[in-house]
Amino acid sequence: MSSVYDPDDSATLVPPWNTAFRSQRDVALQIPVNYVTVAAVSLRAACFSHNRYEDVDARKCFSNLLASGFRRFSLDLYWDAGRSVWSLCPVEIPESASYSDGSTSNVLVPSTSAAALQSAQITARDVPLYYDTAASTPRLWNEDLRLFERLESTSSSSSLSSGPVSTSISYPFPALNATNSTTSSSVAPSPTKFPTGGEPLIEIGPYNCTSTIGFSTLADVLAEYLSDTGNTLDAVFTYLILNIHAAAPYSSPLSPAQEPDSTDLPDSDNLLDHIVSANLSSYLFTPSMLQDDRADLNSSWYNVAPENDPAPAYFTTETNDKDIVSSPDGWPTETYMEFKHYLRLIVSFGSIDPQMAAYNLTADYGSIFPPESMRSIQDVSISPSGTLTSGCLFDPNSTSILTAPNSSFALAAVPRLPSLGLDPNITLPIPALTNLTACGISPLLNTTLADTPASADSAPYLAFAHSTLWSWAPSEPANDTTTLCAALYGGSSAGRWRATDCTAHHRAACRSTDSPYAWHLTPNLVTYADAAAPAACPPNTSFATPRTALENSYLYAAALAAPPDANDVPVVFLNLNSLDLPGCWVVGANATCPYLPPESAYRTRVVVVPTLAAVVVFVLAVLTLFVKCAANRRDGRRGRRRRNVGGWDYEGVPS
Repeated sequence: MSSVYDPDDSATLVPPWNTAFRSQRDVALQIPVNYVTVAAVSLRAACFSHNRYEDVDARKCFSNLLASGFRRFSLDLYWDAGRSVWSLCPVEIPESASYSDGSTSNVLVPSTSAAALQSAQITARDVPLYYDTAASTPRLWNEDLRLFERLESTSSSSSLSSGPVSTSISYPFPALNATNSTTSSSVAPSPTKFPTGGEPLIEIGPYNCTSTIGFSTLADVLAEYLSDTGNTLDAVFTYLILNIHAAAPYSSPLSPAQEPDSTDLPDSDNLLDHIVSANLSSYLFTPSMLQDDRADLNSSWYNVAPENDPAPAYFTTETNDKDIVSSPDGWPTETYMEFKHYLRLIVSFGSIDPQMAAYNLTADYGSIFPPESMRSIQDVSISPSGTLTSGCLFDPNSTSILTAPNSSFALAAVPRLPSLGLDPNITLPIPALTNLTACGISPLLNTTLADTPASADSAPYLAFAHSTLWSWAPSEPANDTTTLCAALYGGSSAGRWRATDCTAHHRAACRSTDSPYAWHLTPNLVTYADAAAPAACPPNTSFATPRTALENSYLYAAALAAPPDANDVPVVFLNLNSLDLPGCWVVGANATCPYLPPESAYRTRVVVVPTLAAVVVFVLAVLTLFVKCAANRRDGRRGRRRRNVGGWDYEGVPS
């Protein structure tokens, strides 16, 4: 069977970008996911801007966006009451046009579609791998050991204008102009089919849709992506926001949608909860899971080794008379969800059209979070140069996270960007995006870049995703053939990180134990080794690395306030290095690369598989025992180091 997650080679993150994003993920593993900034995109703008809703193009577009580094996706779903289906097409498709009957028109619809860190599948624990330094990716030590395939659950468990630009978001997005329609009429009494090589396109007014394009079209891509990237090198958390609409009538596709009769609303078989669960349940973090976690932190987020404890300043806690700690507002960390519970996805409702107000949302809360649970729309203004003139969540007058503006799930649209051609320089950051991210706000792309969907050209979208990286400077970390240390640089780097000589003398970053936004620098210039000494930092601080975009902005402010180095450019050592293995970035002077022991070219990668039936558990246990026996014999010779974290085997996440 052909792959449905099939990104173009040009859409994927390549060195050093994949290393930069990976190490940025790693330093944030103790931060609750609601405070982690990520690239966000409206699929309507990036994939369907020309009102062409076709299965192959949609899968290619979504694949390219996932591969490029986007992590938050806003998806518009339309309830087609006549066919009782959730569709991606904004207009109803009449039942008579829903099936291919061999008849097609001679008129062709212009197509905007393009021609149609390799890593191992998440498999069983203790499958030995070797690390290919040249390719910066692990390989299976024995391909015959690829025995444990992940089982899917089927249970239902633009140029800048002059002057500031207001970027407040309106949901749903305004209708996008049709650019490839063969008719300007708003009335289409009889749909016309056009051949595509797959399902025929049906033209209804300005829309060109296949009758088969629906939620499952993209859910299949997402499920395969989560499976393919289900390893500690590539795993990242993904957010899906569902905006609910009623489809417009096919007899008048540009007219407002009508409110479906109560008998025409989705019944129990068409609830989105069932559709999401059937496709993605084994990856889902659900509302009930959050409720259970918050009710007893002793058994959830605190039930880990100390080095994986969540950063306490990012949520409030309460303790009852039985010493059970709970949280009314906290969210789990990525390491807790991904590497203890193997979960990679959160789904939430976004906006609900008034026409769909009678839809039974509460029946979907088994899998889907209530509306607006995972986005806090920020009202910001951006100057023509890309500077935020209002709305930034960085407050130089307050380093207390309790008094600073709330950056939980902060999101803002970026309506105008410098004109990005079909071949943009993807190494140059886009100022509006870097400044939004530095302010603790996830940038949302809700315009079509270069007037081209991501299925036809991924380069502008890759440039967007690259610009949301808040840590490393472009083309960093450079030179992964030698051991280096990370440092925050001023000057043209403007607070971004660079790989630098560990024996150089710079000040070092010391974070307060009480507030993640309070930073101090060592009074003297020190080497990285000196910075790691216990007495190097002032009292009640420790040598550290920023874990979020806002933490980095506060450190940069502290660096600018300190006396500069000899070159008059602030340079501050961070507690991040590749001393154990070139190209593998870890926190701590004595930390080892999670994939390779120093004396060997082989190392076991931790892998995780949710099993869904007792017989599968039994089979996995037997096979895992077999592999462990072999691994133990090798470990005796190679001295592999492991640690146990809160009940699961974990060797860290490499960079």
